[in-house]
Amino acid sequence: MEAKDRLELFRRLRDEGFFALEVKEKGGKSSGFKSFVGIDVGLLFEKIRGVPLEEKMMFSRNASVMVESGIPLIRAIDVLQHQAQSPTLKNILKNISKDIKEGTNFSESVAKYPKVFGKLYSSMIKVGETAGNLDETLNLLANQLEKQHELSSRVKGALIYPAVIITAMTGIGVLMMVTVIPQLKSVFDELGVELPVTTRFIVALSDFLVSFWWLLLAMVPVFIFGTKKMLDTKSGKKALDWTLLRTPIFKGIVRKINNANFSRTLSSLVSGGVPILEGLEITADTVGNTYYKESILEARKRVKKGDSLYKVLADYPGLYTPLMLEMIEVGEEAGKLSDLLKRVAEFYEGEVADITANLSSIIEPILMLIIGAGVGFFAISVFQPIYGMIGKV
Repeated sequence: MEAKDRLELFRRLRDEGFFALEVKEKGGKSSGFKSFVGIDVGLLFEKIRGVPLEEKMMFSRNASVMVESGIPLIRAIDVLQHQAQSPTLKNILKNISKDIKEGTNFSESVAKYPKVFGKLYSSMIKVGETAGNLDETLNLLANQLEKQHELSSRVKGALIYPAVIITAMTGIGVLMMVTVIPQLKSVFDELGVELPVTTRFIVALSDFLVSFWWLLLAMVPVFIFGTKKMLDTKSGKKALDWTLLRTPIFKGIVRKINNANFSRTLSSLVSGGVPILEGLEITADTVGNTYYKESILEARKRVKKGDSLYKVLADYPGLYTPLMLEMIEVGEEAGKLSDLLKRVAEFYEGEVADITANLSSIIEPILMLIIGAGVGFFAISVFQPIYGMIGKV
């Protein structure tokens, strides 16, 4: 069967009533580069970015189907281990299978890999084991991961266009600086033209790039590494989150994404049987924004003392939307918090889908203004001395 990727193949087979035990790609994915240098580039990237979300999603979905069909958990994990495309996940599943055979609970074994599965995953697996509905819990986790994957894919897809434009314009600008400007400079020097301030700035920047291009190349990885290290610190991450929550273009989408993530995660935990206090603690670990994490931990502290979740979150109007607060209030009063949180998540996931679909058209005019300003500055700086020279003639 032809499919663009493994995820699509699994979905198509499932829709037709089949379950894939093993999938092999015809021709394989090994490249001459890999065999030549002896480096698995895919594994290298995986070490950097972690196990792909879709891999964990497909494991959860397939494990749920197999357990529901009566296949023992160990057998299911062994089959899925051979099927896993991710080398890291394959090795982890092999270790989990070994742990279970030695008497360790599935949840305890999963908890050994927090960077891959996370606290949400291990906690829900533990609840599923205790309640005896592991298949339903795995299916719930698969749905949760699928929604996360769809949300992150939409956001990344919306940012590809501006990233490509900015990268291309930066490359063209550097090329102009190192090829065109030095030739114009030699012409200006021969004619003895007095250069304006803007032209002198362009020429100086060109001289720097021509003479110290190696320094610029060396600064790129240093800048990336330094930025990553800064964002790994609490103050650096908080500064970025503060900026995103106040940037006109992004603040709306950041708010809706975090509201959707909060609602979806807490809904999954509560419906899975996790107590509300533990659910809030786990949810705080899953949200990306520091300010949301702090507000959720404060909510857990006050809910433990007897306050309602609605009352606590209402103290953060800049983070949580009125619709979400109203749904939480009704959900607490009616005893249907999980259902109403799920509806909130679906609503804001739809909102994010609409925004990201139109994000390129929103960013495009701003990019055009910035690019136009840069091209205009460059053109004025280059042609002003020429016009001055013509005027003297």
